[in-house]
Amino acid sequence: MGFAETKPKGEDATATAPRSALWQLWSDYLAGLVAAALLLGIAVGIFFGEYCSALSLVGDAFVGLLRMTVLPFIVTSLITNLGRLPLRQTRQLAVVAITVMIVIWCLTFVVIFVLPSALPRSNSGSFFSTAMVDSATPVDVLSIFVPSNVFTALASNHVPAIIFFCICMGAALATVPNRGAFIGQLQVASTALLRVAGFIAKLAPIGVFAIAASTAGTISLDEAGRLQVYLIIYCIAAGLLGFVILPLLVTSLTPLKFGQVWRIVRDPMITAFATGKLIIVLPMLIENTEKLLDETRELVGEELSDEERQEIELLYTTAYAFPHAGKLLSMLFIPFVSWFFGDPMPAWEYPGFYLSGVASYFAGPLIAIPFLLDQMQLPRDMFQLFLLAGVVGERVGDAIGAMHLAVFVLVTLTIITGSLQSISKSALQLVGGLAIVMPIAVFLTSSLLDRSAKSITTKTDVLAQMQLIEQPVESIVILEGEPNPVPRKPEETVIERVRRRGILRIGFNEDKVPFAYFNFQRDLVGFDINLAHALARDLDVTLEFVRFDRSTLIDQVRADHFDFVMSGLVGTLERSQAIQHSRSYMDVTLGFVVPDYRVRDFESLDSIRKLKDLKIGFVDLSRGFVSRLRQELPDATLVEIRNNRDYFQDKALSLDALLISAESGSAFTLLYPKHEVAIPENLDVKLPLFYAVGGNDRESRNLLDHWVELRQKDGTFREYYEHWILGESRRERQPRWSIIRNVLGWVD
Repeated sequence: MGFAETKPKGEDATATAPRSALWQLWSDYLAGLVAAALLLGIAVGIFFGEYCSALSLVGDAFVGLLRMTVLPFIVTSLITNLGRLPLRQTRQLAVVAITVMIVIWCLTFVVIFVLPSALPRSNSGSFFSTAMVDSATPVDVLSIFVPSNVFTALASNHVPAIIFFCICMGAALATVPNRGAFIGQLQVASTALLRVAGFIAKLAPIGVFAIAASTAGTISLDEAGRLQVYLIIYCIAAGLLGFVILPLLVTSLTPLKFGQVWRIVRDPMITAFATGKLIIVLPMLIENTEKLLDETRELVGEELSDEERQEIELLYTTAYAFPHAGKLLSMLFIPFVSWFFGDPMPAWEYPGFYLSGVASYFAGPLIAIPFLLDQMQLPRDMFQLFLLAGVVGERVGDAIGAMHLAVFVLVTLTIITGSLQSISKSALQLVGGLAIVMPIAVFLTSSLLDRSAKSITTKTDVLAQMQLIEQPVESIVILEGEPNPVPRKPEETVIERVRRRGILRIGFNEDKVPFAYFNFQRDLVGFDINLAHALARDLDVTLEFVRFDRSTLIDQVRADHFDFVMSGLVGTLERSQAIQHSRSYMDVTLGFVVPDYRVRDFESLDSIRKLKDLKIGFVDLSRGFVSRLRQELPDATLVEIRNNRDYFQDKALSLDALLISAESGSAFTLLYPKHEVAIPENLDVKLPLFYAVGGNDRESRNLLDHWVELRQKDGTFREYYEHWILGESRRERQPRWSIIRNVLGWVD
């Protein structure tokens, strides 16, 4: 007798029945529970704020469980279904599927073309970028599509490559005799994976609540002002496409109603939005589609055939590798950037834009957007803004992607089974529907954007916010150079005179952004200006800033115009021989500032050598280095210009590039955002910066060196570098706004 037989049968039934009933009730109301969990999670996140951050562990675990079975399911399902289908049927299915996919893409492109017309007129603006320019990491696009090692593709989540491998395997398997046993084993594995995924999907209310609460409680809203125009137009486009146009395509071409389509996509759309992962809802979409078609077939006394079930799985798993409508909608970012800089995209540019977009989106938005920005000759710096928008955009896009996949499969199956409605009638319904909803969408978008666009931060506003970090000492700015009104006494050092007079005179040149420059409130600010205030505070004196000109700097130092010069001076042999200066306090990296769309021309010295009639401007570089560069680029013309701003403002110079430090060049691109810093791969040149010392005074130079070393070790240099060079905020991070803290005051 087995151990299990010792328990009475009735007791066992009593113990399991309540659990089964409860689980069935949970399953029956899953959609409502998921929606309620999403809303409840957002409310809890807003109420408790950052106290919800720990829930991210639960959310991550849920997403991990969902992703656990998806790629293995795609592999087993796709190979199984392709291996079973005759090649002739596979070709027919491919032709129909590609046609339907192109139709959905075209509808998406209509939305991308029409909605930007709602953007209000605006002057060109800019944004504050904190990213320093690094050498671009090469992307192996081929590995995304062709799996030289399928296990690497699986580990790297290169879905197009995995799909390609499965198609090759399935097509080959279809021609292999006695394949039934192998296909049967794959089918068993596929069914088991689908059941595991279905069970995990039942946990969606718990996972969605945790994700929504942790996200709502911790997400930063600091950049909302700069993103609101793009997010408004993107969300309206997503709603228009996902809830009107795509469902209209189904109801026009198939016997299905909107309510039936909504039953398929409701839970997957909510889950995809909450998790930001479309791939994990594939099993849910497949199961829901099969259930709906089972029900519709029962009404006419038929059953969904095994072959049709195979086609459903095949279409879903294959279609995922193609760019879906939600993903393609992020192409709206390109017309938005064009408008942002006061140069809206003309209509004739859209066809090429669409073709390039579809091709590049196979590799994903992170590759496609920088490529499209370059192609449309737009500032690549804006990609940082796109990444920030992804917090919302990716989730909305994945939700629309679930609708895209469902519509694609339903329309394709309708055509294959011969249930297609009248083409002329369907086309008339579709065109009529578009004619009604598109003007409404444009009007709604225009109304919302008119108010939102007024609050966009322009480049003037951004620069006006750059201020000294720490209370400045009392200071004046002298724009015309003149000798110190209090000459040094015999044998008196520069520092001794500073202490006797109570004033420290600092030489500056405002063309050295971000080391020394006037912001748009006419305050003298910058990295070195901040350090000058720190030095004056340590010496307990006030400040006089005296402007110098590069061409007369040495003469001004010798004429006792300054005690020190702190203005991003680049070390040169000529200056080292003429004046005293400190040790290098910072090494900067040499690069080129070029128009954004020409960055690829300056990827290496070899690519630069291929450019014809190249004219490069430079300011304040050693003669020896310039001579060496002329040897490296014999066909280029190097022109010394008066200051860096001449490159951006003096069109008569006709310069193709500006040779400058990457640190300073990056700051200039904030002023002139249609430019970017390019650092050629094989141009590894560091330029030392130093402070000049007046009066040929070695003792004061030694004291300045010692002060610099102290400030480097106590973190002052690092703090100023992060603020002025990297653009990072010095403000302490404040807890996320929450009701429990900011309204009720229950916690500090």
